[in-house]
Amino acid sequence: MRKTRLLLGIALIVAGTAVGVLGVRSALGDQARAQAALLRSATGEADARGASEKRSAEKEVWEAARLEPLEAALRARVDGPTLVDLFDNEDWWRPYRGEFPVIRVRVGDKTTVSRGPDVGRADEEVVAEARKRQIASTIVDVGAQSYVMAAAHLPGSPEVEAVLLLGRPVTLAAVAPVSLPAVAGPHFADHPGLWLLALGIGLGGAALVVSGRRGVPIVGAVVQGEIPHEPTSKFGTPARPRALPPASGLLTAPELRPGRITDGKAVSIRSPQGAAANLAVARQTAPVGVGSIFGRYRLVDRLGEGGMSELFVAEVAGVEGFTRNFVLKRLRPELARDKEAVSQFIDEARMQAGLVHSNIVPVFDFGVVAGEYFMTQEYIVGRDLARFVGRYIEQYDASLPEAMSYYIAHETLQALAYAHDQRDKLGSPMGIVHRDISASNVMVSQLGEVKLSDFGIVKSNRRVSKTQVGMVKGNANFMSPEQARGQAVDHRSDLFSLGHVLFYCLAGELLYTGENDLDVLYRAASGITPEDLARIRTLPDPAASVLEKALAFEPAERFQSAAEFADALAAHASGGKGATARMMQQLFGEELRRQVGAANAS
Repeated sequence: MRKTRLLLGIALIVAGTAVGVLGVRSALGDQARAQAALLRSATGEADARGASEKRSAEKEVWEAARLEPLEAALRARVDGPTLVDLFDNEDWWRPYRGEFPVIRVRVGDKTTVSRGPDVGRADEEVVAEARKRQIASTIVDVGAQSYVMAAAHLPGSPEVEAVLLLGRPVTLAAVAPVSLPAVAGPHFADHPGLWLLALGIGLGGAALVVSGRRGVPIVGAVVQGEIPHEPTSKFGTPARPRALPPASGLLTAPELRPGRITDGKAVSIRSPQGAAANLAVARQTAPVGVGSIFGRYRLVDRLGEGGMSELFVAEVAGVEGFTRNFVLKRLRPELARDKEAVSQFIDEARMQAGLVHSNIVPVFDFGVVAGEYFMTQEYIVGRDLARFVGRYIEQYDASLPEAMSYYIAHETLQALAYAHDQRDKLGSPMGIVHRDISASNVMVSQLGEVKLSDFGIVKSNRRVSKTQVGMVKGNANFMSPEQARGQAVDHRSDLFSLGHVLFYCLAGELLYTGENDLDVLYRAASGITPEDLARIRTLPDPAASVLEKALAFEPAERFQSAAEFADALAAHASGGKGATARMMQQLFGEELRRQVGAANAS
């Protein structure tokens, strides 16, 4: 009997072991299946996150590429170092500065701006794709770090293929380590029936063996000691929350919210309205006035304002106490979001900066400060021709002397001859027409120099902003008939206007007058009348014959070039510069000395 119990117990122990092995294999199979499922889930989540990162980056680079200051800089054809300076210092780029350490600006086949790590040819590929479909993105690995790179075509570059590329680091592999530790060991508690059966069979077998060897009865038998075990949760009890890895510190765009603080550090905040709202805030918090700082300039004095801009005397300081004054022309704040006004202002800066001539007021700088466009021009100690003639008439009750009048017209024609003859890099005529030749836009310095200014409505083949057919721009008192009618104009329209300026100097009055602007515009559209011609013929020679030709209604009957017009005046302009300088001192001497003193004191 004892032997039978012993054999039966051994059989039960073997059976229990077999059941236990079956349970282990089942648990291990579940673990493998769980691991595979989690890996598939992690891969899917990583792919989804990568797609989300690319969409977010594409949205932001698209907004950045359409910032008006950036468009303005591209239209003005600023160089790479200037663009880098804008990205590093201007407020309008602040939302992107900390978020995107990788910046590329590709213009044509050249990289004008390159910031951040080298990513090989990956940036070239995404730039090429953006040129095909306006926007593109990719994710590249640089060492142990992944970067999302997004590129967008820059709309401010109609003549060249310019693309803005931004990149920021991302972490896409962090999903898998978060989930896998939860299945690091077999889930034995998921098969309680198998374990109880194996335990019961094994214990029964052990009891039989013991009883067979020692004669201990089965019924009422007591097993000494404790069976060690791990506590398990009841079926359906939620698992403990898994510990997440430390935050990487990277936040995608949707996570940025006003007022959000991460790890005790403020995160750069982008408002829902984007960079445009930031520009508006910057304009509200950066008042401009005498004594204030505007970029690298200090505004010393306010000279006045026009329909589109304000003029200031601005000082810039250098090393060893060096200072220099400029005239800072600032687009009026209310026009900063008017695309036509901005384009016109940019065109003026670009055009005038490209015209380097002794009789043209030079532009030295162009930029954007807190969303406000500006340019700086030469600071001329002098007066515009309208004030010069007005003061002369007031003091002497007469018009300007003939030699002085011819000299001023001759020098202005030198500026026009230079501008009209300009050609682009390929040798094609640029077709520049000033369109606003008037007494107010001719400057006379205290040294008797004459300089043409204000190229704000210049017509050119290279101009970005275009005047619509039928739209009239300029000063009606000096307009050609074709300009007043809103028709196409060429360089001969400027020569007609210069004829009006010469008449104003010689006669001390305007040809076109009227009760209102509409009357004057109608007079300009009709051209000179027989009565006007009679007034012209009362002037001494050669004025009558010169003006009769310059003011002909048909462009074909006028002087055909500024050089031809200037040649007709050259013999009569001798000594004009010295006489003009002396007259400036007689008329404005004390004012000019105060002006120079104030500029030096600043």
